[in-house]
Amino acid sequence: MTMMDMNFKYCHKIMKKHSKSFSYAFDLLPEDQRKAVWAIYAVCRKIDDSIDVYGDIQFLNQIKEDIQSIEKYPYEYHHFQSDRRIMMALQHVAQHKNIAFQSFYNLIDTVYKDQHFTMFETDAELFGYCYGVAGTVGEVLTPILSDHETHQTYDVARRLGESLQLINILRDVGEDFENERIYFSKQRLKQYEVDIAEVYQNGVNNHYIDLWEYYAAIAEKDFRDVMDQIKVFSIEAQPIIELAARIYIEILDEVRQANYTLHERVFVEKRKKAKLFHEINSKYHRI
Repeated sequence: MTMMDMNFKYCHKIMKKHSKSFSYAFDLLPEDQRKAVWAIYAVCRKIDDSIDVYGDIQFLNQIKEDIQSIEKYPYEYHHFQSDRRIMMALQHVAQHKNIAFQSFYNLIDTVYKDQHFTMFETDAELFGYCYGVAGTVGEVLTPILSDHETHQTYDVARRLGESLQLINILRDVGEDFENERIYFSKQRLKQYEVDIAEVYQNGVNNHYIDLWEYYAAIAEKDFRDVMDQIKVFSIEAQPIIELAARIYIEILDEVRQANYTLHERVFVEKRKKAKLFHEINSKYHRI
C-alpha cells in the first residue's frame, strides 16, 4: 500500500465513522471516484469539527490556508498546517478533477458564522444555512459524480445537499435543542404556534407535527426533483446517488414511526438499507 493509498484509507475511516449512510452508498462507486468522495468528505468533516468539536478557530484558518495552497499550486509540495493526510488526498484529487474551491470557502464562512449562532428569523435564512453547510458539499462533489458538469448538474447537487441537511435538522430537533440550538425559523414557529422548549418538556403535539411536516414536505419535494433529474450525473454515479438519497429520505419515516420524538435519534436499519440496495440494483442492473 502506497502512502497515498494510506491517506485515502484514513479519509475513508472518517467517512465510515461519521456517516454510515453515505459510506454504505458511495463506497460502491468505482475506485477513483470513491477515493475522491472520501477525501472531500474528510475535508468537509474537519471544517465542521474545527468549531463544533475542537472549538479551534486557528485550526479552521489552517484548513482554509491549506485549501488555498492546493487551489493556487496543485502540483507543488506543501507543508500543510491542518491535517496532512487529508490535504494530501485532496491535493491528489485536485490534480485530476476541476474542484469547486469557492464552495469550500462558502462552507468555511458558514462555519465561522455558526460560532455565534442565533435563531433564523425566516425560512430564507434557514435555507441559506442549509446551502452553506451542505449545498456547498454537493457543489464540491459535482465534478466527481458527473462526466460533464453543467449549471444544471451543480444546481441538482446543491439542492440534494440542502435537502439532506434539512432532513438532518428534522431528525435532530431534540439533540439540537439540548445543545441550545433551534433551526426552525422564528417566522414558522410563530405561524404554527410552536415552542420547542415546551414540546421537549411536555411532549409532541399537533402543532409541532404540522410544523415538522411542513419542513418534511419541502425536503421530500426537493428529493423528488433531484430524482427526476438524476441523469445529469454519470451513469456510474446515478444509482449510488439515488441509494444515498433514498436512505436519507427514509429517516423521515423513521421519525414518524417514532412519533416525532425529541428524545431519541432515529436511524435506518441495515435491513432497510439492504432492501433499498436490492431495489435500486434491480432498477439499474449495475451496482
